[in-house]
Amino acid sequence: MSHPRDDPPADIRCAIQLHVDGKLEAAADAYRTILLQRPDEGACWSNLGVALRALGRKEEGLDVLRRGVCACPDFADLHYNLGNALSDADDWEGAFERYRAVLDREPRHLKAALSCGRALKNLKRYGAALDHYRAALRIHPDNAKLYHALGRLFFVMQRLRPALAAFRRAIAIGQVPPRYRLDLSDVLSALGRYAESEQHLRQALDQAPDAPDLLAALGNNLAGQGRLEEALKSFEAALAVESEHLGARLGRARANLLAGRYIEGWQDFDWRRRHRSWKSLNAEGRTWNGQDIHGQSILLVGEQGFGDVIQFARYAPLLARRGAEVSLYVPVPLARLLRRLDGVARVVPGDRPAPTTDWVCPLLDLPGIFGTDLNSIPDTCPYLHSDSPPRPLLPPTRQFRIGVVWAGNPAHDRDRERSCCLEDFTPLLELRGTEFVSFQMGTQAKEQIAGGLHGLVEGLDGVLGDFAATADALTEIDLLITVDTAIAHLAGALGRSVWNLLTFAPDWRWLLGRSDTPWYPTMRLFRQPTPGEWPGVFRQVRAALVDELERRSVDLRALTLRSEGVDPLP
Repeated sequence: MSHPRDDPPADIRCAIQLHVDGKLEAAADAYRTILLQRPDEGACWSNLGVALRALGRKEEGLDVLRRGVCACPDFADLHYNLGNALSDADDWEGAFERYRAVLDREPRHLKAALSCGRALKNLKRYGAALDHYRAALRIHPDNAKLYHALGRLFFVMQRLRPALAAFRRAIAIGQVPPRYRLDLSDVLSALGRYAESEQHLRQALDQAPDAPDLLAALGNNLAGQGRLEEALKSFEAALAVESEHLGARLGRARANLLAGRYIEGWQDFDWRRRHRSWKSLNAEGRTWNGQDIHGQSILLVGEQGFGDVIQFARYAPLLARRGAEVSLYVPVPLARLLRRLDGVARVVPGDRPAPTTDWVCPLLDLPGIFGTDLNSIPDTCPYLHSDSPPRPLLPPTRQFRIGVVWAGNPAHDRDRERSCCLEDFTPLLELRGTEFVSFQMGTQAKEQIAGGLHGLVEGLDGVLGDFAATADALTEIDLLITVDTAIAHLAGALGRSVWNLLTFAPDWRWLLGRSDTPWYPTMRLFRQPTPGEWPGVFRQVRAALVDELERRSVDLRALTLRSEGVDPLP
């Protein structure tokens, strides 16, 4: 609430008291009366706008604040409250201009400094936000809120070590809310330092033992350490406080699915629809929940990542066997590939309007609807197929040809954990009898040149236009070795031999402690022995590859002897 700088007249004091007492309608009427007589009272314009917005009359309040800025352009709080109103409307550019106007008038206005940085961050003008926070810290050198805001900015920029330093500085200043330790724990988890992260979460819980956000975060931390039963207890504690806590619901889903308790996991998995990342299906039709569908049409809508669509497209033929006419609505890069899926009447790429059908269903709802458990996963592979390209993409070879992928989509929220570097594959490149081909897409493909490995690892990124082209190229290799990204699902769905390299805390679908997966019979899993330990993964892979090459050498020798009419057995 805004206050005049000097001792205000009695009518303004009365209006402000009504406001403080929560009598917002009466306060608004009092502010209006004053402004009719004295339209240059900036505090009244500011407080009237705030009161109207608190009453739910947001547009009216926004209009009042705009008029107030015109009437009293030098009253800083008017600009600040208008900035808040614009930020609530996601007009971050307008909000930034207002906060900047506050700081032009009052450079030491801390709330405006914090809000100005937040606006720049939401505008993705990260460099400008960083400069802004550093300038603010020169004015407020020991302010914990500014260091915390700086840490959150570094975290968004994926600059984890500067984020860690900023959060530590904020906490060292003292008297900070539990949220600061929660954010610090997020950075430590992203760095694979789960034990330290857990320590800070428990310290935060000492301050706020019943805070559901902290309990859910602790559950996620414990799940990341593979301590699933402890994680589930933490999620249950969060839900006992707030039964619809989204983080706890989704965390419990992940923990149960990771433990292989699929029936329980699917029930909470439906809560993903409430997450901010959920995108509307943009399709008309009743939502299918397992009703009789014989003789009716259904649209299965792709959601989340490319790999998820590939993995759960396996359910489409099951619906076709129930007598449904099945259509798929999927991202453009997947459309041509999924036209090869049995039982699908049509595939509509996501850049076109969705067709109208009797029923609509997100793909990831299907495992729960079908009651999928570990013993009933539709595991008939291949369920996707390649087409023979008009000419081979790779020249003939007698070498054991291996495709490699070392990085996923950088926009993925766990990409820093799940991706490695091409240099990590170096222990494999020296093995005789091998030939390596890069299936890496995007900017990471340039690592072949930057790492001096261009001559050792041939690249295909220029010819892999979509997943159908990638599927065709996979037929020309003997083995794919990849981090956990969409091509792993593609190779598995094609029934190709694929080795999937997993983080210590993997995605739920890979379970724990297994070298195989019930989702893809031709896939082998290699897991980090400790968080972030890629060298340990590649030691396992190298040993397995040596065994594979020796087995292949024996098989080739036997085949050669047979072709010469010699029995290879002693």
